[in-house]
Amino acid sequence: MKISKLNLFLFAIWGSANLIALGAIRYQERQALYEKGLNPDSVYQFETLSYSTAFPVYKTPIPFNARFLKPRVVERDQSYPLIIFLHGSGERGYDNLSQLKSLPQQMAEPDWQEKYPCYLLAPQCPKEMNWSSAIGAADSSPDSRNLIDQIHQMVSDLSQQHAIDPRRIYITGFSMGGYGTWRMIAQYPDLFAAASPICGGGDPETVSKFVHLPLWVVHGDEDQVVPVTQSRKMVEALKAIGGAPRYSELKGVQHNCWDQTFGDSNALLDWMFNQSQQK
Repeated sequence: MKISKLNLFLFAIWGSANLIALGAIRYQERQALYEKGLNPDSVYQFETLSYSTAFPVYKTPIPFNARFLKPRVVERDQSYPLIIFLHGSGERGYDNLSQLKSLPQQMAEPDWQEKYPCYLLAPQCPKEMNWSSAIGAADSSPDSRNLIDQIHQMVSDLSQQHAIDPRRIYITGFSMGGYGTWRMIAQYPDLFAAASPICGGGDPETVSKFVHLPLWVVHGDEDQVVPVTQSRKMVEALKAIGGAPRYSELKGVQHNCWDQTFGDSNALLDWMFNQSQQK
């Protein structure tokens, strides 16, 4: 069957219109990401993960989302570190994007991926929750599961699907995520090769569980949101039982000490990637 020149022309017009529309949608999408403080080219490197999670305070399950970054190149018979990143309270929600600010999108940039090839898991805490919030039915006991347990399940699932080195699993987070980091190493102390809680706090009564773990604690000495004493008391409790955490108290720095910690200096990542469990 012959195709007329008119039909070919109309088909070309239709194709061009679709390309223009797709281009406009992609442009708007990129602009929306820029407005969130995100680099679209970095965001597009992440896969999306979504779990349906029940909370005692809600009648129906709600999404618990995450983003997952893979190394740009996964060599055969090679395994790679995994970083778990826990964001602060300002990034809570359901867009599965806001938690990529700071370290996650930084690690997706080509130069950083080349120097530190790794997997990175960035869950997003739902609104009005924190990393220790209980999950399960409304009549759950005080010993019920929490979001930390859900993240641990994510790690278990991903470790079965990808070339993650079980000896080199790391965790870091700031503010609410700093609290979450302390809580997660208390619940799962043998999972990690190293941890870096940033401008957070924890329970000094739990430090015996992770006294063996390499830690680098960071806090600004002028923090007006989470008092620097929150980190000091954890460091002091660890030292009192023989622990040897690294502690950086940044002079003249307020709450957003993560900007300096994850910024131009590679010291924290160099230290972290040098840690490995003996399994």
